[in-house]
Amino acid sequence: MLSTNVLIIGGGPAGATAARFLAENGIETILLERDLSYKKPCGGGIPSSAFDELDIPRSIIKKEIRKIRIISPGGDDFEIALKGGCIAITDRGDLDSALRAMAHGRGAELIEGTFVRFTATGRKVISLIRNRVTNEETTIQSDYVIAADGITSRAGSQLKAPSPHHIFTISAHIPPAGFDCCEFWFGSGHASRFYSWVFPSSEFASIGTGSSRSRELTRLLDRFIRRRFNSSLRNFAADTRMEKPRAFKIPVWNKTLFNRDNVLFAGDTAGTVMPVTYEGIYYAMKSGEFAAQALIEKKPENYKRLWNSRFRTRFLLMSKINHLLFKDDETIEKWVQLHKKPEVQEIAMKLWLEKKKGNAYLLPYVNVFKHILKFKLT
Repeated sequence: MLSTNVLIIGGGPAGATAARFLAENGIETILLERDLSYKKPCGGGIPSSAFDELDIPRSIIKKEIRKIRIISPGGDDFEIALKGGCIAITDRGDLDSALRAMAHGRGAELIEGTFVRFTATGRKVISLIRNRVTNEETTIQSDYVIAADGITSRAGSQLKAPSPHHIFTISAHIPPAGFDCCEFWFGSGHASRFYSWVFPSSEFASIGTGSSRSRELTRLLDRFIRRRFNSSLRNFAADTRMEKPRAFKIPVWNKTLFNRDNVLFAGDTAGTVMPVTYEGIYYAMKSGEFAAQALIEKKPENYKRLWNSRFRTRFLLMSKINHLLFKDDETIEKWVQLHKKPEVQEIAMKLWLEKKKGNAYLLPYVNVFKHILKFKLT
């Protein structure tokens, strides 16, 4: 049996960030990742301010995006310059590997293996794992566990914790030529309660769309490609040598699940994805940081306090906007039109890029849309 202070299940942004903060504070930590070569389907976008805030090396940035393009359901098309920052596009495989390497460099032990089940919970948590290299099973005794193993968390299901609500996405990589901004395409004909996108990187561009129903993903992707590229999915895939599309679930935030006694939940396992933009990487890393801070203080209940103090109001209000916004194309059209105003653009981009504590940008942004969304701040 192995023994450690903290076992972290899942080596993505949330788990790796938690492991780094714990290890550099002298907390004995094991980071368990089931597949070190796994690359999650993801656009890889992170606000540039996060690199300084979380002390992440900028060398992993593949491309810096300094403008976004928004296309309304009715076809209104305009660009917004990103001032005071940029969207840093990363490769998810490289990002996750870099974050794990940082954790390992601070002293965390890294094991490639699968969490099988808990054999005991309480004052001590005993976890059964299977080592991927040796295929041998072993147990790990820990004071705490951080479950950061994704939206389909096996650790969470073991504790009968509720899974986050989710939406389905489908995405693929295409050659990067000709794209210099992140594109957000709105319209229920090709995106159901979501948006379609084109996110460029140095080696590829990610295209995709989302839906509340998995069975319509391929049809919606075909419709988006017809609208954006004037081609069918079949022909476009052949012409561009597009990679095979991959489907994935994205959490829809519905109040974060923080902990069950000595087991804490972080990242997608906790549903920490921002409504409307569906931005997940930054908030996953912050959830890992807060979970680690709570355990450094030996007070797992502090995790909820730390998260709520920084993000609860923002997530609540953006969740309400998300629910009202995507009800029909007419509402989306009005929302998009307001973003043509320079003063609205400035507030929206600061809210997205700067991530400052407090509601200095949030409340003015919400107030802009109250009349079209019939929005109440209560």
